[in-house]
Amino acid sequence: MKVVIIAAGMGSRLWGSTNKIPKTLLPFGNGTILSMIIENFKIIGFNKFVIVVGFKSEYITEYVVQQERFGVSVEFIENPEWKRGNGLSVTAARAAVRDESFILSMSDHIVSIEALQKISEHKSQKNLLLVDPRIDEIFDIDDATKVQVENGRITSIGKEMKFYNAVDCGIFRLTKRFFSAMDKQVHAGKDSISAGIQKLIETDDMQAVLMKSHHRWIDLDTPESYIYARRYYDQGV
Repeated sequence: MKVVIIAAGMGSRLWGSTNKIPKTLLPFGNGTILSMIIENFKIIGFNKFVIVVGFKSEYITEYVVQQERFGVSVEFIENPEWKRGNGLSVTAARAAVRDESFILSMSDHIVSIEALQKISEHKSQKNLLLVDPRIDEIFDIDDATKVQVENGRITSIGKEMKFYNAVDCGIFRLTKRFFSAMDKQVHAGKDSISAGIQKLIETDDMQAVLMKSHHRWIDLDTPESYIYARRYYDQGV
């Protein structure tokens, strides 16, 4: 199974209009955000990665090559439509994953190893999303993508939901059925990952994997979340 990391966007909410490098290359831990994501997956046995690039793609490709690809197989895919919705970055990786299931990771979410292992080893044949039911502990709940979970099934997803009981952690395990769902949504003018997930929900093909109390994650989407996360991890928590 391959890990697809989508790193094509500009990251304007973190950088504003002054972004000089893709935000996944910002310092984090003993390396960068991207290196921590790759190393965490590597620890649990993943050695095949697909990185979808777009904005200032040369910075990411050069960095990964300089790091000798972290000792794993890394394939780069260009998304020329990176200014559009992030669902197009996932569909850009279609040929790379073929018909196999794959892990999808955002390039700005740090997720604990135990949580990654839980979703990667899950026995369900449905499409999966790692979610956090600890709503009161979310750092920036207003910006988070919310989900409604009922008996393990995801029944709704979106940023503007008023009623929800968990939050999207940015880690999916998807089948080729996601691409069919995404194609239908793009045809309808909707190109976000959440739109593709909503289409899967309509066919009862989206299951939640709940974080446990000791699992940790953070979405590094704003300057505040980045500062908070660096302090959090520097303390060894």
